[in-house]
Amino acid sequence: MNWISPLSALLGVLFGVGATALADRRRWRRESVTRLLELRTALYAEYLVAMEETGQGLLRVLRTAAAEERAEAAEAAFVGFNLGGTRQRIHVLAPPDVSEAADAVFRSLRRARDYVAIADQRDTQGLSALKDEVGCLRDRFQEALRRDVRGLLAGSASWSA
Repeated sequence: MNWISPLSALLGVLFGVGATALADRRRWRRESVTRLLELRTALYAEYLVAMEETGQGLLRVLRTAAAEERAEAAEAAFVGFNLGGTRQRIHVLAPPDVSEAADAVFRSLRRARDYVAIADQRDTQGLSALKDEVGCLRDRFQEALRRDVRGLLAGSASWSA
C-alpha cells in the first residue's frame, strides 16, 4: 500500500490550516490595534479641545464677569466642557505617561479656575505665568500623545509583516 500520497495530502491540509490560522490571528491583532488607535486618537482630540475651550472660557470669565459673579462663572466654565469626564476615560484607555500628563494639565486648569475666581483683572503678570504653565503642560501632554500614537503605529506595522 502506498502511504506517501495520503500523508502528503494530510501534511498539505495541516500546513494550510496552520497558515490560515496564523493569518487570521495577525489580521485580528492588526484590526484590534487599529480600533485602539482610532479610539485613543478621538479621545485625545476630545481632551485637547476640552482643554482649549476650558482655558478660553476661563479667560472670558476673567475679562467679562463682575467680581462677585466670577467664582460661580469660573466653576461653570471649568465643568462646562467635560474636561474631567474625558480625563477619566483617558485613565482607562491610555498608557500611564499620557494619564499623568492629562492629570497635570487638569490640575493646572483647576488652579486657573481658582485664580480666575479671585484675581484682579489687571494682574497681567499672574495671568501670563498661569498661561505659560498651562501651555507648557499642554505641550508635554501632546508629546506624550505623539509617543503613544507612534508606538501603536509601530506595533501595528510589526503585526502586518
